[in-house]
Amino acid sequence: MNSWKYYVGNTLNIIERSLIFSKNKYIDKTYPYGRNWIYDLKRIIRNNPSTIIDAGANVGSVSKDLNNFFPDSTIYSFEPVNKTYQLLAANVSHLKQIIPVSLALGAENKKTLIQINPENTINSLKVEVNPTQESEEIEIVRLDDFMKNKVNSKIDILKIDVEGFEFEVLEGCGALEIDYIFLEVGYNKNPTKVYFTEVDNYLKSKGYCLLNIYDLMRNNENRMMLDYSNNLYIKADLLA
Repeated sequence: MNSWKYYVGNTLNIIERSLIFSKNKYIDKTYPYGRNWIYDLKRIIRNNPSTIIDAGANVGSVSKDLNNFFPDSTIYSFEPVNKTYQLLAANVSHLKQIIPVSLALGAENKKTLIQINPENTINSLKVEVNPTQESEEIEIVRLDDFMKNKVNSKIDILKIDVEGFEFEVLEGCGALEIDYIFLEVGYNKNPTKVYFTEVDNYLKSKGYCLLNIYDLMRNNENRMMLDYSNNLYIKADLLA
């Protein structure tokens, strides 16, 4: 049953992606919002974004989707774990607008250890390093420091998927001007998921509004409870 559900879901996902990547004007007008956050932003943003940050880029899938919809934007793709970074660099080597960065983003500039998980999508700086398991020293940089020497320090889109380290990334933004923030939030207390209420209150205090919720997932052990989702925030000034 599970394999059948996966097959159906994967087939529908392929069909959906073929539709939104077709760049058909009729589909642009009629396709429902709330299904694909990048496609939604493509239809919302009036001017072509100059700078996009992909924090926790992994092997580059999201960076490539961003490049597809915003081909003229400069995309900085941050991935600190060496093996994963090498895959990222290889996957985007033909896309000149995507710049792989072998750093993590955080609240302070420093070096630290990260435990290496066999599944590279869930490496987390929030997990205590076990001395009996594989780990790696990585470098963390504040985003505002990283952007200091750039011609344009304004960030149009900030995507964060860093397994519970989202607050540290946000703190490291300092006073940077950022229009849209997309990040994963949890609905239960979990060290690798930032808690929705805390994130929502923090971003509201910084002048952001929740624009949409994507990929809403339920708890595997109790299907009545929410587990996590990916949320898109917009600077409130842009709604005026």
